[in-house]
Amino acid sequence: MKNLLLLIVFTLFIACKDKTEKANNSTVLTDSIKEETVIKSAPYEDDEIISGFTETFVDSSTIAAKGKYKIEITQNTTDTITKVSIQLFQKQNRRWKSIQNYTLNKESDIPMLPDIEDFNNDGLNDFTIHYATAARGSNDVRKLFIFSKKENKFVEIKNSDNYPNLEYNKKLNCIDALSVYGGSTTSFLKLTKDSLTEFAKVNFMDGDVESFIIRNNKEIKLYSGKYQGSNDYLVRFSNYNPIEE
Repeated sequence: MKNLLLLIVFTLFIACKDKTEKANNSTVLTDSIKEETVIKSAPYEDDEIISGFTETFVDSSTIAAKGKYKIEITQNTTDTITKVSIQLFQKQNRRWKSIQNYTLNKESDIPMLPDIEDFNNDGLNDFTIHYATAARGSNDVRKLFIFSKKENKFVEIKNSDNYPNLEYNKKLNCIDALSVYGGSTTSFLKLTKDSLTEFAKVNFMDGDVESFIIRNNKEIKLYSGKYQGSNDYLVRFSNYNPIEE
């Protein structure tokens, strides 16, 4: 009888332990695949990040393919060095598995201001981070990262910081950029591996407009004359032939 009671107690103990372990595992799995967007900004002083603080951005709801990837971006400024670390995760067996770690130095300790957008119209969301500011804030200089389905990771577009105010151009299915100075230039760009290649542009200054196509690094003028549209020097063109806003 005593042995029977011990057997019953031992069986109940094992059953309870098994249920507890299953419950704990379920909690871990639920937490690990939670879709979220988290932004933790660093404190600023005169528009610059106070040294020693970290900015954090986490997203698993819109990056790349929704709900299948998670990205964690952190920016830390120590003295005069600003470093950005990027970690990409992929959902595997209902858990986040790290598949990419990438680090780059920024030229200035300005906020990251990450922006998620599909820049190459492949249905997978890419992202940019704020890299520098020029022309009294009119030129938002960013680093562009394109998600490569083939490589299953983000690729840094090396010269993207040469082209401010980047956007996806739906009309021409390309990327364009707006550079502001005394006038403005709209550059039309295509992705070539890990770089942007300018294939056309429109210059606008003091009401005059001219457009070019660019072949083998040579500019071929298409049009030059007075512009009949807006006289705002911040005008952004969506096409170069014909010239259209």
